[in-house]
Amino acid sequence: MEHLPTTELVIRDGQPTWLVQWQGVEAVSASRHAALRSFRWKCQRRGLQLPAGSEQPRRGPSECDEPGV
Repeated sequence: MEHLPTTELVIRDGQPTWLVQWQGVEAVSASRHAALRSFRWKCQRRGLQLPAGSEQPRRGPSECDEPGV
């Protein structure tokens, strides 16, 4: 199973911030669009090809998620 990038809205310094992560690449911005654009650019610079397919993006793990739930 190939892992997909995660897109999360997190709170940093008291402000909502979009966080996109995958394969050691991370992009953050107050704008979801800007975070995704920066993420794609960073992946391209590293020579990483984003996974393609029909699988929908999923929410990343949360600090309040419990194992086995």
